[in-house]
Amino acid sequence: MESITERRDLRTGMTVWEATPSAQVATEPLVRAMKVDVVIVGAGISGALMAAAATARGMSTIVIDRRPPGHGSTAASTALLLHELDTPLIELAEMLGLDRAARVWLRSLRAVQDLASLIRQAGIGCDFRPRRSLYLSGNRLGAAGMAKEHRLRRSIGLPTSLLDHRQLQGMIGIDRDAALLSEGSAEADPRLLTIGLLQRAMARGCRVFSPAELAAVAPSSRSVEMVTSDGVELAAGALVFATGYELADGVPSAGHRRTSTFVLATPPQPGAIWSQGELIWEASDPYLYIRSTTDGRVIVGGEDEDFSDDTKRDALLPSKIRALQEKIAMLLPRLDIQADFAWSGTFGESDRGLPSIGAIPGMPNCHAVLGYGGNGITFAMMAAQIIAGELSGGRDSDAELFAFAG
Repeated sequence: MESITERRDLRTGMTVWEATPSAQVATEPLVRAMKVDVVIVGAGISGALMAAAATARGMSTIVIDRRPPGHGSTAASTALLLHELDTPLIELAEMLGLDRAARVWLRSLRAVQDLASLIRQAGIGCDFRPRRSLYLSGNRLGAAGMAKEHRLRRSIGLPTSLLDHRQLQGMIGIDRDAALLSEGSAEADPRLLTIGLLQRAMARGCRVFSPAELAAVAPSSRSVEMVTSDGVELAAGALVFATGYELADGVPSAGHRRTSTFVLATPPQPGAIWSQGELIWEASDPYLYIRSTTDGRVIVGGEDEDFSDDTKRDALLPSKIRALQEKIAMLLPRLDIQADFAWSGTFGESDRGLPSIGAIPGMPNCHAVLGYGGNGITFAMMAAQIIAGELSGGRDSDAELFAFAG
């Protein structure tokens, strides 16, 4: 039977995370009917966070995926765990009003803080490091726009400082008119984080089945009946789609679009890492984002294109890597800009820079996570908190900020 989830070639090229030896999740074939509290479709970072949250609340949970855990878009992530959104606060406030925009930004900050606490408490070895972020002026926000953004962020209590050209030059040697230096972000190895979260969920009884995918879903007011492509019947109190950029039938996609992004990782060069290894990104379109790894590599990404055709995307990889090398050479000329690793991937954007999280309209007891935007892992943490809370009978006060339109 055909899958209800799209099939896409999500990435190409070897990512730096795939070169890191790691433990594997013990998956199983799905061969018999099962009934559980929660079925999660997707064993990437969103599904792993959801499984950890559901099992922490005592829900019997299974995760299914057509791929091994962490082998889809998660492996292509640059894992900048930013609390800052792609959409500047001054722009989001115009779209939503300041009160709602402030709630979104503050919830994002809290999500990174909560993820840090979860990783520490669970003892997950994923090269997690708290980081400041450096948001550079560009063609989207110049020096005046940065000053306005700074004032608005400070007014809602966000930990942000405004740097002028002289301060930025003295700190890192970057030649830009202005920048915002913010506390509260982080970085990690996304595959190790995914594996660690799934292992934590499995220690509480979660089971992970791969390869497995759904061919039919029949939701009702009491439960969700499912059939896999191999004809295995499943039943659950709730179904959660965490399928990333391969949308499932019935999941609304209005206001979201798939894009292509490009990334390189340099050779290790710990002596060339700037200041305190801040996460660097810019208020430009297309924008650049930069981070380091624990062994001193520099990861550079961006040059996004507004399409997701994998053939077109992959053909552009060599030229996009050259463009990234030229940009990083101008910005941080001390770096060795060779590409030890180069990859491209399908990612997503939304009109407001926000994810869509929660109940799927017209599908009782079915939920979805569309963490589109540059804050994918941060959004996935928010989604796990919101959905797991609702499945256990609670109501998250911020859920309506990210809900699918009815």
